[in-house]
Amino acid sequence: MAEKIFVEDVTLCITMGGRPDLLKKSLLSISEVYEFSRVIAINDFLDKDCDEVFLEIFPKGILISDGVKRGHHGAINKLYEKVNTKFVFHTEDDWVFNKPIDFNKIKLFLEQRPDITSYCFRDIFGFLKEDEVNKIKKSSVAGLDFFDLSKVHDEWYFYTFNPHVILSKNIRIAGDYKNYKKERHISRFFKTKEMFVAYADPGICEHIGEGVSVANPNANKKKSKLRVWIRKKINALKSVFHS
Repeated sequence: MAEKIFVEDVTLCITMGGRPDLLKKSLLSISEVYEFSRVIAINDFLDKDCDEVFLEIFPKGILISDGVKRGHHGAINKLYEKVNTKFVFHTEDDWVFNKPIDFNKIKLFLEQRPDITSYCFRDIFGFLKEDEVNKIKKSSVAGLDFFDLSKVHDEWYFYTFNPHVILSKNIRIAGDYKNYKKERHISRFFKTKEMFVAYADPGICEHIGEGVSVANPNANKKKSKLRVWIRKKINALKSVFHS
């Protein structure tokens, strides 16, 4: 087994709950390659199975599962209270990381670009609509390729909870996350600061939770995956034609 890559000055922060099978796949895709001096997870669903999965993979990690249901934004607040590093790698329980992540290059990039909220690992061609692809902008800074989606939508893509690396000081800019009802409201706030999310080019992670909702466990996973696959193929072709 190859030696793990130590990621300096980055806290791995995880929101989880209710889907231990997905959580295990997600955490293993990180832990088998990277090592962090600080790992923190919060389980707002309070299920024992997810707690056990986390502690099995990160026995020295900090687990917040204290019997208090805070809601998503309240859980984020609690999670970030324990961050003491310059950077945060934020992820959720239903993403698998299947491509190399150059954390050193990403950290340098974020320090050089104060207008960038975070560097998001999600593949944009998995969620953009066909008519949105021609609104993206491809850029490269400090040897890092990324997509700028700030012209795609008036409210979205200025902040995201999808897997990303962010400067800890950027987390504090918006204040208490409980003051925002939806993620898009946080995104709208960062737009007023003239900041936006840089999306990885190409994407680095895969969403394995499509159609596997805690609220709707009977959702048709196969149909959801097929829709995402078709959209990704169409948008990838559109990107080639518009690049």
